[in-house]
Amino acid sequence: MVANMSQNWAICIGIDRYDNLQPLQYAKRDAEALRDFFQNEAIFDKVYYFAEDAPPVPTDYGEPMRSTPSGGTLRRFLRVRFEQSFLKPSDNLWFFFAGH
Repeated sequence: MVANMSQNWAICIGIDRYDNLQPLQYAKRDAEALRDFFQNEAIFDKVYYFAEDAPPVPTDYGEPMRSTPSGGTLRRFLRVRFEQSFLKPSDNLWFFFAGH
């Protein structure tokens, strides 16, 4: 009998700069620190990171997606990533947002 192995996934978003709001100092840093923890210490299966200067987000197929944490980019990512079921009932999805 094979044990059911759950997977751990995370989405980390950090936004320091806004067009019409006072900038923040530590939101991006906090999201980056949590991303590093999920990847390097908790050994999550997949961590998606969105910030102003984050590298493109890899996709299962096709070109990587932009990682700029704008409403349009995040809506597109969520639509594409969740278009087809990939999480099992035993999986965990962590969502971290730092910003206004």
